[in-house]
Amino acid sequence: MRKRIIFNVVLILGVVALGAALWFTRPGPPPARETVSALAPGEISHIEVHTRDNVIELARDEDNGRWRMIEPAQARADATRIAALLELAARTPEHRYARDAVAADKTGVDDADLTLRFNDEAPIAIGHEGPSPGTRYVRTAHALLLVKSGHLEEQPLGWTRWIAPGLLAADARLTRLTLPRATLTRSDNGGWQVVPANADRGADYAQATIDAWHYSRALAVEPLDASRERIARVTLQFADEPARHLDVIARAPELVLRDAALGVDYHMAANQAGPLLDMQHPDILRQSRGNDLQPSAIPLTDPGANTEPPAEGSSSAN
Repeated sequence: MRKRIIFNVVLILGVVALGAALWFTRPGPPPARETVSALAPGEISHIEVHTRDNVIELARDEDNGRWRMIEPAQARADATRIAALLELAARTPEHRYARDAVAADKTGVDDADLTLRFNDEAPIAIGHEGPSPGTRYVRTAHALLLVKSGHLEEQPLGWTRWIAPGLLAADARLTRLTLPRATLTRSDNGGWQVVPANADRGADYAQATIDAWHYSRALAVEPLDASRERIARVTLQFADEPARHLDVIARAPELVLRDAALGVDYHMAANQAGPLLDMQHPDILRQSRGNDLQPSAIPLTDPGANTEPPAEGSSSAN
């Protein structure tokens, strides 16, 4: 009996010892995946972009999540370029070296054309192309990394190229658009009144003009060229923002619109001059041939509206 008790005690102790050994020798959690920045993209709310000539500061709006340039000017930031920077921050390096493992003249990080800073992190220098295709040397506070460049090659150095190329924000509430030869005013029923009357070509044309201003994008945003004088002016008025003035500098070979307050010229395709400035929309003209155009101040979609054509001599203004 005594031998059995001793045997059971030894057995229990052995099981306990085995369990303890397994507990203390269990594998730990896998190491965290190393990325260029220790911050997750969602944690980044401020980015500094240092080039040889400029320091561009970009900040994310806490209310709507959109990015804005706050230095050297106040403007909407190009969302595509911001996305490329956040993508770089989250990228896993192809290789990791000690900070001085590769000669400085080979990496180019000591004299980088582009240096980034996410929030309050140490600067991240973007160096020369790496030894494998599509890679670049990137130096952080702790290491020299070889990173897939992705869209990094497309990042501009001039500050104006970080400005959103769209003329208006997606949620801009335009209430009046004063063009060189016509003025469009939003009416209470949701349509657009056009004056003078001889410029009113119908509701479709008015709405297409407003849409053109919302969706047109510049080919490039360049620093203001003071040597060129304006030939006309456009004024945009909004429900909840100050009015904005854009000077027409040229219509060909490119349409150039100047925001003097911002200090930039928007260079656009020449074929945008008609839709933006003259209410010319060839597609609508083709669709509407043979049909009577409705006055522009009538809402485009109103299930309760009378669809009969207006009486002869009636006016489109409300």
